Amino acid sequence: MLLPHIEEAKRAFTAYHFSNTILSLLFLVTKGIPELCIWIFEYEGECGIDSREREILMFLAVIIAWKGRKATNWLHYINNIFLFSKVANIFLFLTADPLIGICYILACTVISVVFPEPMYNGPEKITYFQGTELFENIDKDRRCIWIIQFYSTWSPDCKHVTPVFAELSERFSLPNLRFGKLDVGRWPKEAERFRVNAHPTSRQLPTICVFKDAKELRRRPLVNEKRRAIPFVFTQENCILEFDLMNMYNDCKERLSSKEKQEVEDIKKKQ
Repeated sequence: MLLPHIEEAKRAFTAYHFSNTILSLLFLVTKGIPELCIWIFEYEGECGIDSREREILMFLAVIIAWKGRKATNWLHYINNIFLFSKVANIFLFLTADPLIGICYILACTVISVVFPEPMYNGPEKITYFQGTELFENIDKDRRCIWIIQFYSTWSPDCKHVTPVFAELSERFSLPNLRFGKLDVGRWPKEAERFRVNAHPTSRQLPTICVFKDAKELRRRPLVNEKRRAIPFVFTQENCILEFDLMNMYNDCKERLSSKEKQEVEDIKKKQ
């Protein structure tokens, strides 16, 4: 897991992150502070984490560490912690006192509605296509290399890849190297055209493809002979390596006219 960048750290200071941090730590706090433990659980004996609860918490730590390997960035990792911690808290609260467990579930539901996970709203250089626009653009402008993310609005994995793809577009965009997105959940026929499974249970979302001369050069995740997606972690480093973005960027930049090169340099200086 990568350490957070400054911008990612700033995006963590939200009501969503604050409230979910409290929910994730609530069982440990209520069982760890004697005054709260006696008042909430009405224990007459000694409070604290017992051996069974300790085993559950250790299992939670293992799950978080395992899922962390697949996190696209630091914020994605934090969201995994929130998710699995709340699941563990539900089980622990229900076991300790069913009524308190139900109250905790209601609290999680209310907070998820009042403070939903914030959407990425940072800078990007991405063209959003609708319907057949992507197919027509790729076929028409063969001078340009297109890097396309196929996504759906309901996929949490697509949501976590959004800032990664946006930052790549800011870093590598050129007049002849462009980034685009197509919502295959909204345009299922285009999903079929580009061989992307947009079913709600699909593991092919998101899919990122590189197109040159109206032909697909690369895609991730790959799909094996059984039509199953081979897992791929969409970190910036993995995308740069797997799509050979550094060499692609340099090659495209060399093909620009002198005027276009100067425009690119001017833009870089302003950033």
